[in-house]
Amino acid sequence: MVLRLALFFHRILFYQSQSPNRPVIRITSVCICLSCILLFSSTQHVIAQSANRSLSNASLEELLGFEVVTASKIARQVSDAPSAVSIVTAADIKAYNYRTLADILSSMRGLNITYDRAYDFLGGRGYSSPGEYSGRIMLLIDGVQVNDNVFNQAYFGHDGLIDVELIERVEYIPGPGSVAYGNNAFFGIINIITKRGKQFGGAQAGISLGSFETGRGRITFGKQFENNVDLLMSASGLKSNGQNFYFPPFDDGNPVHQGGNARHLDEQDNQRLFGKLQGNNWLIEAGFGRRHKEVPTAPYTADFNSRYFYNDATKFIAGQYHTDLSDRIKLSLLADYSDYHHLANNLYAGQLWTEKAAGSRWSTEAKFAINWFDFHKLVLGIVYRDDFQRRQENPAFASNQGRRSFSLYVQNEFTVRDNLWLNLGVRYDHFTDDGDAASPRFALIYEPLPDHFIRLSHSQAHRTPTPFEKYYTDDRSIFANPGLGIEYVNASELVLERRWSNQSRVLATAYHQSTRNFINSIPYNPDFVQYRNIRGGQATGVELEAEHHWQNNIRLRASYAYQDSRNNDHHWAINSPHHLGKINLTAPLFAEKLFGAVEVQTVSSRKAFSNDIISGYTVTNVTLGTGRLLRNLHATFTVRNLFGTDYMHVAPDYNLPLAVIAQDERNFWLQLGYDFK
Repeated sequence: MVLRLALFFHRILFYQSQSPNRPVIRITSVCICLSCILLFSSTQHVIAQSANRSLSNASLEELLGFEVVTASKIARQVSDAPSAVSIVTAADIKAYNYRTLADILSSMRGLNITYDRAYDFLGGRGYSSPGEYSGRIMLLIDGVQVNDNVFNQAYFGHDGLIDVELIERVEYIPGPGSVAYGNNAFFGIINIITKRGKQFGGAQAGISLGSFETGRGRITFGKQFENNVDLLMSASGLKSNGQNFYFPPFDDGNPVHQGGNARHLDEQDNQRLFGKLQGNNWLIEAGFGRRHKEVPTAPYTADFNSRYFYNDATKFIAGQYHTDLSDRIKLSLLADYSDYHHLANNLYAGQLWTEKAAGSRWSTEAKFAINWFDFHKLVLGIVYRDDFQRRQENPAFASNQGRRSFSLYVQNEFTVRDNLWLNLGVRYDHFTDDGDAASPRFALIYEPLPDHFIRLSHSQAHRTPTPFEKYYTDDRSIFANPGLGIEYVNASELVLERRWSNQSRVLATAYHQSTRNFINSIPYNPDFVQYRNIRGGQATGVELEAEHHWQNNIRLRASYAYQDSRNNDHHWAINSPHHLGKINLTAPLFAEKLFGAVEVQTVSSRKAFSNDIISGYTVTNVTLGTGRLLRNLHATFTVRNLFGTDYMHVAPDYNLPLAVIAQDERNFWLQLGYDFK
C-alpha cells in the first residue's frame, strides 16, 4: 500500500513539474484536495492520553499544547504563538529515517535545501540564494545560538553539531525574529530541542550503512538519577567515499580535466560529541562537531580535478538557570561560549592556496518575565556579547576584527479580551563596529470561535555584515568594503488556523516582506566583485498546510507554498521556486510491529545565476522500520529518490561555469540501534 501511494503521488508530481507550461500549482491542488479528503472523511476521535505521554507518541492536540519558547521568547503554547510555528518531532525523525538536519528542514512547509556538494543552504519565503554563507536564518540548540561568527553560517548537513537521534523536536518560526534574538534572525529561526537522558534510560548503540560507501557509528548514554538530575552523553562518527561526477562545462578537450569527470573527489567524514546535564531549574550542555569534506566542483575558479577540501570545526558550552524571584517575577540567566575553525586547501594554476578562519565569542543574558496583572505579561531582557576573535587569513590577506555588542529588549502582551491578545515588542542593539539598530514587532492573536485562530503581525529585523562580507579580499576576485552597513527586512504576516477535535489541523498563511540596504556581491570591475548595500527586493507568498492523526497511528501532513520573490530590479530572484509541495504519510503495517512512511517533495523550476531556467523535480522517499527486531534491537531502512529522478540544484555564482550541480541518484540508508537495558 505504501509503495502504491508513493508511485501514485510521484507520477502526478513528476509529470506536472517537468513541463514549464503546466504550473506546479495544479499538482499541489491535487495534493491538498487529497489531503483534505483523508482529513475530514475520518470520524474517529481519540480519548485524551495521560499528561506524561512521550512527545514521540503525542497526538496533534498534545503537540500543540507543548510550550515553545522560540516564537516570542516567552514560554507559551504553540497554538498561542504569534507566528505559524512548524514542528518536526522525534517520531517523525524516526519514521522517515532522517540523517541530517537538512533532511528534517526540507520536509517542512515552505522550506527548500540547495546542496552544492560542500554545504547545505536553506531557503524559505522566497529567499534561497545558494552560496550565501550568511544564511540569514538563526540556528539555536536549546535556545543557544550556534551560527559561527565569521560567516554567520548555520550548518545543516553532516557538518552540524547534533545527531538527529538526540533531537526531541525541531521548531521553525518563519519571519523576522530580531526582537527576541537580535542580529541575524532575519528570515526565520530554527530551534533544536534535544532529548533528556531519561528517554534513553541507559546505553544505546547505533550503526548505519548507506550508499556511496557510507558508514556511521554512534554510542549514547542517558539516565535520570534519584535526585532528578538528568544526564545525556553521546559520540558519533561518519565516513563516506562519495560519488563520481561528470561536469559538461569541463569537457573541453583539456587533458587535465579528463573529459569533465571528477573521480574520488566527494569524500567526507565527521566526528561529534554532545553532553547535557540538567536539573530542575538549571542546564549545562556542550557540543563539538568536526567535518572534512572534499569538493569536486572546483569553486572560485580553482583547478578542476585537483584536490579541494574544507575542514570545519565548531564547539560550544552553555549554561542556563531559571528561578522564581516571587509569585509574579521569573528570572532566566544564560551564558555561553563558542568557537569555530575553518580550513580550505586548493590549487590555482598549480599553486597551493590555503585559507583559514577562526571565530570565538562569549555572551550572557538576563531575562525577567513579569506578570503583575492577570491581563498583562511583561518580558525584559539584557544581553552582552563579545566576539573577541573573528580572524581570516589567506596568502594575500590577514585580518582579525573583533567587536562587542549590547542589547536591550522588551515585550508586552496584553489580554484585551478572553479571546483577544496583543503582543508589542522592541529591541535595541548597539554594535561597536556597525552602530545601532532597532527592531520593533506587533502581533495580534484572535480566537473568534473555539479552535479558530487569527494571527496578524508586522515586524522588522536587521543583520550586520559579516567579517567575510566586510573585510575579506584575495587580491584577485573580491575586494573588501569596510564601509558596508546594516541590512533590514520588514515583514507582515496573516495566519488562519482551524482545528477539528484533537486530531486535525488546517493552516493558511499569507505574507509580504521587503528588504533595504540589502547586502549582496556585485561586479566591481570585469574581474572583481564586492559586497555592497543595494536597494533590496521583496517577496509575497501563501502557505497552506493540513495535518491529521488517526487513532490507529496513521499520520498525514501535506503542505503547499507559493512564493514570488523579486530582486532589486524586480526580476525573478535566483533559485527561488514559485511552488513547493510536500506530502508526509506514516502508517503501521503489521500489528504495529512494522511501520511504513512515504515522503514526496516537489520543487518547481528555478532561475540559475546564468539566467537559465532549471527544470523542477519531484523526489519520493520510502521507509520501512520496526520497533523491535529482537528484544532490544530496532531497524529502519530507507530508499531515497525511490524512482531515480535525475535532478539538479542551482550552483552558487562562485561555481561558474557550472550552472547546476547534480544531486544524489537512488540511494539507501539502513540504521540499526540496540538498547542496553
